[in-house]
Amino acid sequence: MAHQGASTVTDKNSQAVYLVVGKWGRHNDVLSVYAISGELLAEIKQTGFGIFPSFNLYLHNQHVGRLKRYHFGKKDLLLVRKLNWMIIGDIYSFNYRIYHRKDLIMQLAEVSLLTGNYLELKITAEKDEPLCLCIVAILDYFAQKPIGKQQKNYNLNIKFD
Repeated sequence: MAHQGASTVTDKNSQAVYLVVGKWGRHNDVLSVYAISGELLAEIKQTGFGIFPSFNLYLHNQHVGRLKRYHFGKKDLLLVRKLNWMIIGDIYSFNYRIYHRKDLIMQLAEVSLLTGNYLELKITAEKDEPLCLCIVAILDYFAQKPIGKQQKNYNLNIKFD
């Protein structure tokens, strides 16, 4: 997702559900999540750089949280203030979970199928999907290997519980 201009997100039936558009790397870069109908649903804007970068999250043009990353070797911890979300995972296996207190909001896993490599999201509530996609795009950005090494290309697949 980080190197593509736009990514289509499909459901478990391979139907297009969302379009993720944007880029990273500079101050105030933005990634946007659109419904397939063209409606802007969510955005994430980069506000800080360095070892612990930060991002502002917007849902329906309303600021809903600030994401901050704390990286500990191969383990990641991201916190979303205002939403009280905690994202924990392993950057190398690309397995992550998002929690609100003890409630699981999303699971993310890398899967390989005959048709290619996929990032599979299991999101418990449809209302959280646009923000979860913003967060997954950030996680994908962090997981990118240095230039010159082979990049993995993923397809996104959302499953409802």
